Amino acid sequence: MGCFSKAHNKLLDAFLPHAGHPHPKATGHSADSCEKAAQSLSHISGRSLSPWRTSIVHKPEMYPRSYEEAKCLCEGCIINGVENMTYNSVPVQRSLLFLKRVPCPSDPNKYSLEYEHVLVTVACACVVPRQ
Repeated sequence: MGCFSKAHNKLLDAFLPHAGHPHPKATGHSADSCEKAAQSLSHISGRSLSPWRTSIVHKPEMYPRSYEEAKCLCEGCIINGVENMTYNSVPVQRSLLFLKRVPCPSDPNKYSLEYEHVLVTVACACVVPRQ
């Protein structure tokens, strides 16, 4: 790709929805511990045997500039309302494609765009431990 000036940011934002806008409210569980998550069953994360909380990650040099990342709340799984260590909570990851701004060697006031894959945790799952 060629080099772009910072004036191209508006054009890039127009093609990439939400790239420069505030992120909507995180959709993960509001609980901050496994015990609290076991007491709430209101959201899909809370109804999961392996609940998670999401937070927003900001990367200003990337497009989009922010994304949600999940964090497992339990080591075990919620079985009958309590954490059961017979099972494991594991992160479910997905590779997402971003555009990264990289300064141009010939002109530091311009940048080029490179594709970059980022491994993002999107949820958690309850699994049987490895043997």
